[in-house]
Amino acid sequence: MHADGLYFVTRGPGSATGKWVAVVAQSPSPGTLVAWHSQMTLTTTLQSPTGPRRVPRLVGLSRAQVYAAMKRAALYFRTVGPGSSNATWVVALHQSPAAGTRVRWHSEVVVTVSTHRPVVKVASRPTAAVKPKPKPKPKPVVHQTIMTSPTTSSTSTTMPVTTSTYPGEVTTTTSTTIPVTTTVKKKVVARNRVGIATWYNYVPGHCATWFLPMGTRLTIQSVATGKRIHCVVTDREGARGNRVVDLSETQFSQLAPLSRGVVLVKVIW
Repeated sequence: MHADGLYFVTRGPGSATGKWVAVVAQSPSPGTLVAWHSQMTLTTTLQSPTGPRRVPRLVGLSRAQVYAAMKRAALYFRTVGPGSSNATWVVALHQSPAAGTRVRWHSEVVVTVSTHRPVVKVASRPTAAVKPKPKPKPKPVVHQTIMTSPTTSSTSTTMPVTTSTYPGEVTTTTSTTIPVTTTVKKKVVARNRVGIATWYNYVPGHCATWFLPMGTRLTIQSVATGKRIHCVVTDREGARGNRVVDLSETQFSQLAPLSRGVVLVKVIW
């Protein structure tokens, strides 16, 4: 922080006494452009960054939830099962070691995954015999006779109105109903956003946004060069506003040099 000309404050375990040993989070996130002598907020911990970890419970979690849980625990994982080769799995079915096991820092957990969530069958309770309801008797049909006047008639076809001034002649009135068809235009919702992209140390093929749900597949296009890369949202970025996505080092370097820090992109989903 001294080399970059910035100040910082700490919060969390050990921040009041100055005995904290590691930083677990920061705001703003890495790569954010700030003014000189700006103040950063660091979240600290008393736990050693390389000390033993407890394996989190992963069974039943979605792909995005598994990535987030393992990132918080500072552990790696490997997937086996349907969808593990192309990252199309949707739920974790089993894990080894089991949840709560103490392992070394950066240890690997094997997760059995599937592309479909298991269906749980619920046993149905026996029901008492229900007597069939008697069929209702048909109601008698009543025929009605409608008397009309011999001097007046009405039809639904288009005819002119005719009136006679001689006694005994018939007066005829006609009308026509014209159907009206209304066309409703569907509202088109834009599925892209233009803004600033930056990079941080993260898993290649994964990225962070603040406005899209976890698991959303994105196409990132450089506005200047037209180059495109693809990633999946598995993390949340701290900054909002004009910064739309945080990419991994590998994928940012495909759009612009890492030394640039930021690049103007279009996010398509």
